[in-house]
Amino acid sequence: MRKMMSPAQAAKVSVIVPFHNSRATLALALDSIAASSHANFEVLMVDDCSADGSGAVAESYAGRDRRFRYFRNSENRRVSFCRNRGIDNAAGDCILFADSDDWISPDWIANLLGDAAASGAEIVIGKAMRLRGGREREFRMAGLKRRGHIEFEAVVFKDNSVVWNKLYSAALLKREGIRFDESLYIGEDLLFNFMAMSRARGIFYGGRGYYHYRADNELSIMRGSVPEERISNLSRVLRRLVEYSENPGKKNNAALRKVARDILVNHYRHMSCAVDDSTMSMILKLDRRLPFKVRFSLFRKAVRRAFIHGPGTMLLRLVQRGKMRCEESQ
Repeated sequence: MRKMMSPAQAAKVSVIVPFHNSRATLALALDSIAASSHANFEVLMVDDCSADGSGAVAESYAGRDRRFRYFRNSENRRVSFCRNRGIDNAAGDCILFADSDDWISPDWIANLLGDAAASGAEIVIGKAMRLRGGREREFRMAGLKRRGHIEFEAVVFKDNSVVWNKLYSAALLKREGIRFDESLYIGEDLLFNFMAMSRARGIFYGGRGYYHYRADNELSIMRGSVPEERISNLSRVLRRLVEYSENPGKKNNAALRKVARDILVNHYRHMSCAVDDSTMSMILKLDRRLPFKVRFSLFRKAVRRAFIHGPGTMLLRLVQRGKMRCEESQ
């Protein structure tokens, strides 16, 4: 008699892997997925116009395993476009995102599916290990200490803005029309998660199995970006969050505060890079709605960062900020 499969065992998972010039690490990522204990998956490998032969690596997997599907962009479109292309072509019940220089443990997918089936949640968060400087440690995320359901209001976006440690219901993304903003290259994960989590019918932290990610590459990408572009990009993220949020004044909207803080940090570190008036106005409105203790804590951090660049620049910026507050109150 044929044994009946559980919903978790029967579920098909679409793993979306965007890559660009990743020949050195792509095979490790794909091999780890192929070794998964959950066999009902497809891998959508989206090549962002690579020129180092990594496309041939992906094609070789597609040629010997029908579960691996290869897509190539005609021009470089960046990661958000690649992920959206994967979503649009996905046939799975659930969707995972994996970076081309990372890898997963064999039980990663099965554990996420099991938790999704048991909890009924449309988003399941798993554990991760962070590799930096040759050392690997568990990536601890604020607010996630024990298995269980999580309210959207309790999500701490400081550590939990990434997409690679989460299982998403394909029905959720389709029902709410959730996609990555292709105009962004910083903060696109946070915006995607904010939209998905605020509309999801349940969020669950499983805390089993591991996703292994390389943090060194993440740092090199940030350091290679231009400060003006970072501030402009984050300002667009903040506007989108305010537009999407049902109540941007709620003090539990940690995502908005995180982006606002990141904008100011980049500005304090590069004082010649201005923050436009409309963005600063949004930041000040958010700041006024925070509890006094939170405002004071953020103020202390801002002063500490500003002192790195000299007391003159710090004083100038604080005077400008005070001037804006006075003008707004008139």
